[in-house]
Amino acid sequence: MNGTKSGVRSPGCEVRGAGRAPLYPRPYTLRPALIAGLAILCGALTGSPSEGVIVDRVVAVVNEDVITLTEVQEEGLQTIRKIVRETLGEERERRLRSTERQILDDLILRRLQLQEAKREKIEATSPEVRSAIEELKRRNGLTSDEELRAAMVGELLNEEQFRKGIAEQVTLTKLVARQVRSKIAVLDEEMRRYYDQHREQFREIPKFRIRHLLVTVSQQPTREEILRAKSQIEEAQALIKLGARFSTVAKQYSEDRLASSSGESWTMKHGELAPDIERIALTLPIGQVSGIITTPAGLHLIQVEERVAGQILPFDQVKEEVRNVLFNQKAEAKFKEWIQGLKVKASVEMKM
Repeated sequence: MNGTKSGVRSPGCEVRGAGRAPLYPRPYTLRPALIAGLAILCGALTGSPSEGVIVDRVVAVVNEDVITLTEVQEEGLQTIRKIVRETLGEERERRLRSTERQILDDLILRRLQLQEAKREKIEATSPEVRSAIEELKRRNGLTSDEELRAAMVGELLNEEQFRKGIAEQVTLTKLVARQVRSKIAVLDEEMRRYYDQHREQFREIPKFRIRHLLVTVSQQPTREEILRAKSQIEEAQALIKLGARFSTVAKQYSEDRLASSSGESWTMKHGELAPDIERIALTLPIGQVSGIITTPAGLHLIQVEERVAGQILPFDQVKEEVRNVLFNQKAEAKFKEWIQGLKVKASVEMKM
């Protein structure tokens, strides 16, 4: 019964968006490893400034490093272009000022971290950069360097800027690992306390045990096809009402790709059934046969043999999951504290 064609979603499958993750990573991350850090790729480091860019000027000084207006506009070129296309007058000016200020704030934080990495003598090695690029290609479904270069062109990146951005991300991931993550500990008693206070978070997904019969129709069925399917499933329904076993009737009348095993008992988790079928399965009395259910795949009958409430998983089984939750909570707080410390020690002069 796996597969949406028969009205059941395949377990373990996920729907992925059509969009590809942008190629330039955020300047800082709390993810536990480089691979996870690259999973939150966003933003775009752009190529040459577009026409009409204001004459360059310094907009911030971070310790002894300067940030120019060109850097701000290059960092947010795609967003700025979108604002210019979609807005006019005061609304455009307001959104441009707000966007440029946010970009500048991010650049300042990145610069502070890169300065700290330099003081700590932390840098990305060539193998680490290559590994990060390969992971980025994998996450974006890019199978060759040619596809990667095409994606870079689409995001207004040249290769030098792209590699610089990846190297910065690797460097900052290593910096955060040393100065934040390495200083966090999660005690057993903390894990136990969290588990006791949040048991519902660790409940199994409820399950159905059902039998299923499907008479299929094409994606654009004719009137004759619909009438045939309706007649066939009504005939099957009548036989079951007269006392025939559901499994026997299902094997005779089912037409889906698993017809040979139709009528057998299947255990499915919530979310694995098609919504129209699951809605019926949630309330159908145990042992009773449903009415005819219509979905794009065709006409269905189901029989629910058992509904199993999800059990709360024991602590030992979810211990590592609890540890990760607490570790990430602590890391988030520690990271904010660390960033604030960098700001306090720094000399930052804003000029915009």
